Amino acid sequence: MPRGIFKAGSGPSLPPKRKHDDLTSPIRKPEVEGPAVKKQRTQETLPQGQVRKPSTDPSMHAAYDKMAHEEMLKNPKYAALANDASQASDGKTLNVVTKDQVQGGMFYSGPKQIGLRPDLTGPKRAGVMAFEMTNAAQQKKFSKVTGDAFQNEVNAALGKQHVGGDLPARRENFAKSMERIEYDGIKRHHEVMKDGIQNQGWPQEMDRFGKRLEGADPSFDSYWARQNVPDAKTGKSHSDVYRTQFDNIHAKANELVAKSKQQQGIP
Repeated sequence: MPRGIFKAGSGPSLPPKRKHDDLTSPIRKPEVEGPAVKKQRTQETLPQGQVRKPSTDPSMHAAYDKMAHEEMLKNPKYAALANDASQASDGKTLNVVTKDQVQGGMFYSGPKQIGLRPDLTGPKRAGVMAFEMTNAAQQKKFSKVTGDAFQNEVNAALGKQHVGGDLPARRENFAKSMERIEYDGIKRHHEVMKDGIQNQGWPQEMDRFGKRLEGADPSFDSYWARQNVPDAKTGKSHSDVYRTQFDNIHAKANELVAKSKQQQGIP
């Protein structure tokens, strides 16, 4: 992979705006002889019929994303990962777009889409794109955990046999199961990135989890402990995201059972 293409700060493949180019014409105005005219501050205008794209337009990094994906496909391990992600998405090719979101990268299972923040550029952007491929490849594992949890909560609400202990224990087990799937994805991401760095000359910074896996987080237990450290600003840990997800599953299961009992006239 050409290192120059992946230099930090790479952005949309758009021609640079020249300082003196006229804003409403593709050509520069001819210079007029005579005394210098004092420059006036004017509002920037666009040709009639054109609308300015917002800074988070989905296509703003499209050229870079396409190039990065195609370059990474030259690596057999990434090609296998991309194929797994496609197969897990009913054979569909995942669409990579720029989105204004909380996380740097997110996989949206509904539209089969990978969203990347607009300020994420260069090798880091390519690395995050690859990581979201691992989430896409594992979406059926995530779905099974959430599906099983929902059915288990329905059984608990009905007073039927359920597994996982009491509510706090089930909540914690759910978060841990989801984090374990993510950890497996992180390990695969590191394996792919390390291979690309060694064999295709990818920039080292694409391997965003390498140092942690080979240093502070060599096992799931150490990773799990790190994921439960509260953020200094929000006071929430990464695993709290999954605990909140479980709370929603629990609430929906109880709502479903209550509605069913009401329809059947059961107190």
